[in-house]
Amino acid sequence: MRPILVFCLPAIGDFIRCHSAVQIIAETFPGHPIDVITSPLAAPLARLMPLVRKAWTVEKHWNPGLRERARLARELRRENYQAAYLLTSSTKAAFVPWLAGIPERIGYPREFQFGIVNRLPAGWPKTFVAFGPRKTRLVEQVCAIALLGKQPAEEKQLPAPRLAVSAEDVESWRRRNGIDPARPVLCLYTSDFENMRSWPPERFVSIARHHIERGWSVWLVGGPRERKAAAQIRASLPEAIDFTSTPDIAEAMQQIAASTAFLGVDGGISHAAGALGVPSVLIFGSNRSYVHGPVNEQVTFIEPPISTPSWIVNTRGISEQSVLEALTTTVRKYPRSA
Repeated sequence: MRPILVFCLPAIGDFIRCHSAVQIIAETFPGHPIDVITSPLAAPLARLMPLVRKAWTVEKHWNPGLRERARLARELRRENYQAAYLLTSSTKAAFVPWLAGIPERIGYPREFQFGIVNRLPAGWPKTFVAFGPRKTRLVEQVCAIALLGKQPAEEKQLPAPRLAVSAEDVESWRRRNGIDPARPVLCLYTSDFENMRSWPPERFVSIARHHIERGWSVWLVGGPRERKAAAQIRASLPEAIDFTSTPDIAEAMQQIAASTAFLGVDGGISHAAGALGVPSVLIFGSNRSYVHGPVNEQVTFIEPPISTPSWIVNTRGISEQSVLEALTTTVRKYPRSA
């Protein structure tokens, strides 16, 4: 059976959300191999996505340029793809499967790529305007492309994104790092504290101390952007373990998969925790979680009341007590085995 190519979005959280569309395509074309294209940063996560055979990479912006995209197109041509689903609507993305000669190139022509994109989902003209009572979630947008614009059956929900880390890989990671599997773990993802999406550092410290005093481990996860915040937390709470220097994003997924609960803010790592099935409490600005948050069942959102100053983006209106209560409830509702 001829394979299918899915051109995904480049950011980590957006790439994870694209897995919902991959699941729909796999159900529509059972047995067909499915490959994805995304950024080098997000591509290692494709190995953890059920139903994905392999990942191709392309830089997020024009650099390294058309020559590199033409080289990728030549490689894709040898794969004999049946169709390409363009979950990103940019012209620079559409050029790659067009240059590769893939017969069907499916997507919305939001940048007027008529001909380059040659199969348009039903209702595509509506995508040029943003009318309606609410914004469409990105996961709904990518699923609409996978469904060719058709409404899903009433009895069926859109599939939530999934990342799969095996129990053997988690146990191997624990052994290498001397982790006691019997001790519960709270993962903290803070972003950087200057980011409007974050939460005051002293409140993260308070939540972490509360759990450490009750026998939990606290792990600080993320990447270079979170290292300064992790150092700030550890200055007040040296018992917290800083994993933000982990070089391999796949190993970072093992860390999250090994945890008991996850507390984070709006960001790609929070989408990963949701897709990994970890009980998660996520801090968002008011009215932002519906559009921007993960759709996984075991995720609880905490937003500030809309009456607080700067309520659209400021998370200071979220109290420590409300976060502690949400963590307790979420862990109790979605217990994890060691």
